[in-house]
Amino acid sequence: MTTILLEPVEGDPAPLAASDLGRSPRQIAWRRFRRDRVGVVSGLVVLFFIAVAALAPVIAALYGKNPDTTYGLDNPGLLNQYSFPIGARGGMSSEYWLGLEPGLGRDVFMQLVYGARTSLFIAFSVALITSVFGVLFGIVTGYLGGRIDAVGGWILDLMLAFPGLLMLIALSLVVNDVMVGDEEEASTILRFATVIVLFSIFGWVFQARLIRGQVLSLREREFVDAARMSGAGTWRIVRRELLPNLWSPILVTFSIAVPSIITGEAALSFLGVGIVEPIPDWGRMVNHGSQVYLADPAYMLIPGGALLVMVLAFNLLGDAVRDALDSKGLR
Repeated sequence: MTTILLEPVEGDPAPLAASDLGRSPRQIAWRRFRRDRVGVVSGLVVLFFIAVAALAPVIAALYGKNPDTTYGLDNPGLLNQYSFPIGARGGMSSEYWLGLEPGLGRDVFMQLVYGARTSLFIAFSVALITSVFGVLFGIVTGYLGGRIDAVGGWILDLMLAFPGLLMLIALSLVVNDVMVGDEEEASTILRFATVIVLFSIFGWVFQARLIRGQVLSLREREFVDAARMSGAGTWRIVRRELLPNLWSPILVTFSIAVPSIITGEAALSFLGVGIVEPIPDWGRMVNHGSQVYLADPAYMLIPGGALLVMVLAFNLLGDAVRDALDSKGLR
């Protein structure tokens, strides 16, 4: 079957194939995405991790174990005198699918399942907050322009000057000391809230810069001028004219933000200033595994491999979404 392309016009988006004529932009994007095999596979992998995280209590009930019980300490014979799992590959068996954790003897499979829940909950929460705030900031500064846009640009430059990871490490320690003191342990809710808020404070700048640039371009387009001349108010122009043209960059930045937050949260936990015991976390598992890798390499490779696969799948999915929504690409 021959694909016929319309003649391109300089400065316009790439021409549509004859099979795309009459389709909505959403249908065209979905069709492009389905034809991207890497994108489809990465999307399925992402859905798998999301399903595992969402169904963690169900998986625990079916598996018959939980992430907190110290099976190795409670059952003599599972750990040796040095507190390492007895048996090949970290004590993997039909009862303990991925073996036991060195030291406490907790089930590695359940630690991995609930660790995915921790990472994805934080990543999606931060990505949602940063996207909403970044979009609002970008629209307000870009559309109003003038001094407001100048001040907005200075704020973005100032935020970019901060070393993000160092500030996250320092502020997380400060917040915990101020809120609970040196002798008390921070609650689970406080630790999650601290990580989410701090990531959100330093994570909205990228979305804001991109949306601001898009709005600066869109506000000079003919359809926006026509809306102004017809008497439409600012809110109506933003809602009816600007937002429909901003969904593509919003979705792309959201899909790119999630894997970066996952790795950032894992880095904080690896350094011991993020999510701490007894909450399962992949970064802390990698940290513990790096201390015992000679005696039990599986305990470091399993969470490290899972983190690699999930982040890679999110990145590939983000690339596929960007390509599917790109009106200048040929498919």
